[in-house]
Amino acid sequence: MFRGRFLALVLFAALLEGCTCCAYLNHMFNAERLYDEATELRMARLDSVPDENMSYPSGEESQKYEKIIEKGSRVLERFPKNKKRTAEAVFLIAESYRHKADWPKAITKYDEYERYFSDNDSMRAVEYQRAYCLYRNQEFNISRFALEPVVADKNHPYYFQGLNLLSLLDEKSEAPEQAIAALEAVLADTSGTPYMKGKAHFRLAGLYFKMEQWEKAHHHYNAKEIENLNDRERQTAGEQSAECLVNTKEYLKAADEYKALYKVEAYEKQRPHYLVRIGETTLLAGRNADAYVIFNKVNTEYPKTEQSSRSYFNMGDYEQSKTQNYELAMSYYDSSYIARSISEYAQKSRERRNALRRLVSMRDRNEEILQSKDSIPNMKSFFANEFMIAELFLLKLSEADSAVARLTNVIEKSDDTASVMRASYARAFIYDEFLHDPDTAEELYKEIIEKYPNTDYAKQAQANIGMNVTMKTKEDEARDRYMAAESLWTVASEMPVSKMDQVDSAYANAYAAFDSVYRDYPQTQSGVQALYMKAIYFQMNPDRLDSSIAIYRELRDKHGQTPWGKRAAYVLNTRLTTTDDDLAKLRKRTAQTIENLNKNSAKYYETLNAKPEEKKAEIINKEDEILENTYNSMYDFE
Repeated sequence: MFRGRFLALVLFAALLEGCTCCAYLNHMFNAERLYDEATELRMARLDSVPDENMSYPSGEESQKYEKIIEKGSRVLERFPKNKKRTAEAVFLIAESYRHKADWPKAITKYDEYERYFSDNDSMRAVEYQRAYCLYRNQEFNISRFALEPVVADKNHPYYFQGLNLLSLLDEKSEAPEQAIAALEAVLADTSGTPYMKGKAHFRLAGLYFKMEQWEKAHHHYNAKEIENLNDRERQTAGEQSAECLVNTKEYLKAADEYKALYKVEAYEKQRPHYLVRIGETTLLAGRNADAYVIFNKVNTEYPKTEQSSRSYFNMGDYEQSKTQNYELAMSYYDSSYIARSISEYAQKSRERRNALRRLVSMRDRNEEILQSKDSIPNMKSFFANEFMIAELFLLKLSEADSAVARLTNVIEKSDDTASVMRASYARAFIYDEFLHDPDTAEELYKEIIEKYPNTDYAKQAQANIGMNVTMKTKEDEARDRYMAAESLWTVASEMPVSKMDQVDSAYANAYAAFDSVYRDYPQTQSGVQALYMKAIYFQMNPDRLDSSIAIYRELRDKHGQTPWGKRAAYVLNTRLTTTDDDLAKLRKRTAQTIENLNKNSAKYYETLNAKPEEKKAEIINKEDEILENTYNSMYDFE
């Protein structure tokens, strides 16, 4: 009897264990199935984007990762003491967070895995993936530390991925040489897979491209292992390879590489772009007739597109800059705008068309001036038009050379020194900032310094070539002199009244300094300000009000647009708008006031020196007493 019960209990326990095992298998089976399905969606997504870092899970893919996390969490709740089962669950949860781009949670789970399951088979993957998540979470220093065990062991299954990640970290730390060294290590190791070598070539080419080392970049973009990358990466490699040749001015070879890309069926959507680039590189090679055939092919096969607008723009640019056929150029620019008015090239075409119209108009106007029957042509207007034409060439038509030619014409033919100085500086600036010819620019700047010293142009020329600015214009000199005069005025204003003789002398010295500033630099701002201070000085002395008013009038009439001219106008319209009669009355009142003051002063001193009289007792009668008692001091009886 007892034995039978014991067997029954054993069978029941086994049944329970079997149910528990089934529950675990069910959760993990579903989690792994969902992970496989999410992986398929992820691979399909990554095949359609050029950069994995720029792509994130779609709704369906993200939901599957959420379910994996949910089922893994149930395993952890129900089997916390089963090390094997919890290790698998934690790893799947961490991987799901990583694919969802939830880097902080993924890092936490990878840390948990290393803490509790460091002897598990998946630990090697955890070491790399945690470092990668730290990198994506912008924790570069910690990521480098976490990556050490991966790159330290060549037998590590993620060794080559680790070197690639190390190069990314080096790049983030602005150490491209170290990044290149890490990628070169991948290529030097014979045990690296063709795919990893292809990734290394691709990354190396990108680094060299950024560093403008075109030949090295072109070499790596054309490496054999690039064939192992996905379509988008191979396409990017092909395009960048052709652009490397453009930058080395091997235009026909670049056109050939674009032709090879044009023939690949997988890149069919980019064919219009490739055709345009073939035309542009052919045009750069000097074969304009062939380029026009290609541009017209684009306009015929892909009308009303951005590529068509770009083709018309290129033809307009060629006619404008090479043949100077401005009418035909404007026609092409109009076609570019009509082809795709919202495109970048359409907007540029509209700007250029408008600029060309203005340029042609001003050019015709200048020809009329030169052919005028007047004995003295209006050369001031002529050179003003030349300046505007140069500005159009530079800023609107992207023809810096033509702008320089126009400015040189002004420099050589104009008799106006101001116009020559302006044109000389503008020409030097164009060489410096637009033509990127610092040697010629420095030579022209030094010529300005030598020919036109003590001018604003000479000062700026010194600054542009890195010299100490020693040039002083008249405005600078006047400002220095004014500051010295102002310091004398400040000293006078701070003297105590007890030293009146010294105060008058100090103000007189300040006045003389202001007078010399205005006398030597009458057309400068500081000179005008000094004149204003002269008026203030005269206004302080009642006997010199006539002089003060005269200066205020001069400021108002000659320098009305300056702050001091406006202040003078205000003063004249308020206190000092007086006639000669008003001045006479003012002098009379002043004299009377002085006379009264003298009389009162004399009376005061007489009283002070007189002997005091004895005061008699007042007799208050009854009536006075009654009157005083009834007096209300709140009222003023008359």
